[in-house]
Formats: sequence, structure tokens, C-alpha cells
Amino acid sequence: MRRKKEAQTNGLRTTLRPVCCPVCGRRIMDAVSGTKTQMITPKKGRYPDFIIKCGHCGSEIGVMKTE
Repeated sequence: MRRKKEAQTNGLRTTLRPVCCPVCGRRIMDAVSGTKTQMITPKKGRYPDFIIKCGHCGSEIGVMKTE
């Protein structure tokens, strides 16, 4: 387990970018700057990699990692 000071100095926070909710525009998660994501509406037949619920507006957002 890392100590708090170790985690702050590893440089990971400098390479993160915010991913915003497509409905309300608030930040829902952080991603590494080289990661490509696509937001979709979860429906039958579409299977996203992650399903995230926005804490601000309450909408469910499917996130697919594209490479």
C-alpha cells in the first residue's frame, strides 16, 4: 500500500483529463490523456464497457473504450 506522499509524487495526476457528462456537462470521471472513449446510451444490443450514473443529473451513460 502506498503512502499518501508517494501517490502524489508519481506524476499520474498530471496526465489525467476530465470526461464530462453529455447531458449536463459536469465531470463524471477522469481518463488518461491518450485514452479514446465514446459515450453511448445503454440499450438492448449495445454493450458498453462501463455504465456510469451522473451524480448531477442522474442519467446513465455507457462508455466504450475505442482503440
